[in-house]
Amino acid sequence: MATKPVRSLVPGLPTQDGNRVPLTRLVPGQGQQGGEAFRAMDPFLLMDHFGPMVLPPGTDAGFPPHPHRGFQTLTYLIQGAFRHRDSTGGSGLLEPGGAQLMNAGAGIVHEEMPVPEHLETGGPIEGVQLWINLPKAAKGSAPGYTDLQPEALPWQALPGGRLRVLAGTWAGTTGPAVTPARIAYAHLELDAGARFQQAIPGGWLAAVVPLHGTIRIEGTEVPADTVALLGDGDTLALEAASQVSLMLLAGEPLREPIAHYGPFVMNTREEIEQALQDYQRGRMGRLD
Repeated sequence: MATKPVRSLVPGLPTQDGNRVPLTRLVPGQGQQGGEAFRAMDPFLLMDHFGPMVLPPGTDAGFPPHPHRGFQTLTYLIQGAFRHRDSTGGSGLLEPGGAQLMNAGAGIVHEEMPVPEHLETGGPIEGVQLWINLPKAAKGSAPGYTDLQPEALPWQALPGGRLRVLAGTWAGTTGPAVTPARIAYAHLELDAGARFQQAIPGGWLAAVVPLHGTIRIEGTEVPADTVALLGDGDTLALEAASQVSLMLLAGEPLREPIAHYGPFVMNTREEIEQALQDYQRGRMGRLD
């Protein structure tokens, strides 16, 4: 058994998106630009830790209607509530401990906005959105939306902590999110001093991202809102240096060309230009 060391540490980039929602952009992080940034975490394209924040009464902070094409989004909520609507007619309520898997595929327009109660009274919001690339053969697939309610994502008790599996298999538990790209994704919470380890398939990328607290991997400390991209080895192994909440990521790289512009991720620049035209002409649908 060979433990994967830390190959690189990439601090997140504090920014805002949507209607003034503060977030940390973890993938691509600080110092990562252009196409190489998207290939560095193949098959993962983007990861945002939004919040934690307390929405004031009357706020409209959220993510108004916007398009996507060529990938999937997996949005996981830690606290608060969002309501999802999209141009296929999909809708749902995203609650703490729940997630939503959206296939942008050939094109979709969606929004994620605070629930009416938050508009009136305010309240806390925190979550993570992950963009997962689609292989070329699936980029033209039908768009759609799947609700993953909290009861489908139960916590699993571990020595010194607990684990919630969203996709793939971790610690013998398989998550409900199914994607064309082969991935494994989970939320792990550990007490200070607790350890966790997991075998990773050969050839897969592996990374860990603390949201709160600090972990150690082979003597390297990884602070909050930092991506630790792991190197060669067959086992992900970490120790909590403090009480910690973190995301675990692993995936088989697609190794396909990436062309990116805003909310569109395709294989060629011509496909990006077509996506822009299709969106402008309403071919991805609309939200009233």
